[in-house]
Amino acid sequence: MMINSNYAQQIALAKSNNAAVVNFDNNSLAVQPIPGEKDTVTFSDKALAMMNGNEVKEVAPTYVRPETARSLLSKSEARDPVKGSNATENSVVDNRFTEIMQNILDKRLGIDREKLEELEAMMAEIGENENMSPEEKQLALEKLAEMREKVIEEGRNIREVAKQTD
Repeated sequence: MMINSNYAQQIALAKSNNAAVVNFDNNSLAVQPIPGEKDTVTFSDKALAMMNGNEVKEVAPTYVRPETARSLLSKSEARDPVKGSNATENSVVDNRFTEIMQNILDKRLGIDREKLEELEAMMAEIGENENMSPEEKQLALEKLAEMREKVIEEGRNIREVAKQTD
């Protein structure tokens, strides 16, 4: 004998048959199929609409190019020119931070930033000099680049010697 665990269904069945006694040993309950209109698990919305005779149109999605931070900032500056003037103040702060970080890095590596800046200024002068031929410019720039490398190498050597003595 098998016991039916769906007592509520057995009682509802007995009430619908006007029975005075519920027989829980009756296991022959017919399975009630779900009609297609109510079956939302199996069918998609498109399938249900087609079953009801409705026409379904699918619209292809259009690609919208996302806006970049640069374009959003330029739009913001165009709308509010007062904030645009604050951008220059922010760049000064950023520039100072960059200078501080560069100074820390130079100290750690033992590089003389003043000598490097002088060499870079000389390179810029040579690049802008119209009296020199391209070959002369290239030779002068190569010599200055070698000098710059020597300054960097000297700074490294001094730093290594300082490390070894510590």
